[in-house]
Amino acid sequence: MSQVLRSPGASDTPIAAREFDHPDAAALLAAYAAERQEMVGFVDPPGLDNAAQYEPPTGVFLVAYTNTGDAIACGGLRAYLSCDSIAEIRKMYVAPAHRGRGLGHRILAELEQHASAHGVREVRLETGSYNRPALHLYPSAGYRPIPPYVPGRPSFNRAFAKKLSSSA
Repeated sequence: MSQVLRSPGASDTPIAAREFDHPDAAALLAAYAAERQEMVGFVDPPGLDNAAQYEPPTGVFLVAYTNTGDAIACGGLRAYLSCDSIAEIRKMYVAPAHRGRGLGHRILAELEQHASAHGVREVRLETGSYNRPALHLYPSAGYRPIPPYVPGRPSFNRAFAKKLSSSA
């Protein structure tokens, strides 16, 4: 899974589909976990995510690169429960030195495009109430607040959803 994706009119930062356990994805996920541990004192429990959840056709895991090949951002899409028309966006992360350049929007748009092309009608996600950049990103990208949808996730999480139009 190494297809390079480009959004029309987007910057020249390459975004590539990668396996969830690809070394570049693993490095970004480790940075994500370390930042989250520092910010809120815990990370997701082991087993919450696994590579199979991010496999096509519904799933995909994207990694953004600098022109020199450094992995700098990521995000994943996985099927939600056993419902083919709903998917969940997870593990959105942009390395601190590369924030504020629109990479979060680009990855989010690519994930939505992939979801729509595979018949997904709605994407959902959760983020912590402490995550101010995410709480700005998602509404600015058309996400609306919804009640928490995953039992057992922290009560301080904020849930969002967005309806997609199918391009399949």
